[in-house]
Amino acid sequence: MSGQVKVKGVADIAFLLDATGSMAPCINAVKDNIASFVESLTSKDANDRPAVKDWRVKIVGYRDFEYSDAPPIVDNPFTKSVEEARSHLAALEATGGGDEPESLLEGLYLLAAMDETGLGEPPKPNAWRHRTEARRFVIAFTDAPYKPKMSQPKGGTVDDVINAMMTSRIILYIYAPESFACYRTLQEMDKSEWYPIAVGPGKSPQDALAGFTSDKENFRKILDTLAKTITQTAAIPPL
Repeated sequence: MSGQVKVKGVADIAFLLDATGSMAPCINAVKDNIASFVESLTSKDANDRPAVKDWRVKIVGYRDFEYSDAPPIVDNPFTKSVEEARSHLAALEATGGGDEPESLLEGLYLLAAMDETGLGEPPKPNAWRHRTEARRFVIAFTDAPYKPKMSQPKGGTVDDVINAMMTSRIILYIYAPESFACYRTLQEMDKSEWYPIAVGPGKSPQDALAGFTSDKENFRKILDTLAKTITQTAAIPPL
């Protein structure tokens, strides 16, 4: 068949997780439910077809480029294996970091600037599939705001990240406490969403995320809803 063939139901999904020490109370719950989310992608619909016809998952942890107590980025290749994704999640530890703002923007920029395979080429573990052959999603979890100025590229800002992500046609979903209004800027990107986590009286943002993730039944329902959203979006051919 000649000409370009646009593929429906194909998704590359990167999970970007805050892996600083403050995430220790909830990172295991986040990892467990992400693993369940990945498994849900293989479930069948009423017509005995998988929820997403063809998916790959990438696990990335970020910390703080201004501190040397732990690697600022933990990068893993894309995988189509639930067990391999579980292994990547299990190896990610909550450690390091200093002041509250973390290097989320660097993590997003890393993903936005990642290579893509050529049209019709086989997928590569460290590259997005060609933009016409798969939808691209980044799902981020954090209990802190992001640093307004980036270390890599030095001096970069949220506007640079937004431009890079829009150029790469990435849809972003962020789960972060409602205290951090900075996330409103990122949700202005097309189809992107910030899911603000309520912070109760006398609670810190870290308490809020820990409480949110500890309610496993509710958290799983939320991720199930997100899986359906991704399924529906991936069913629309990429541009």
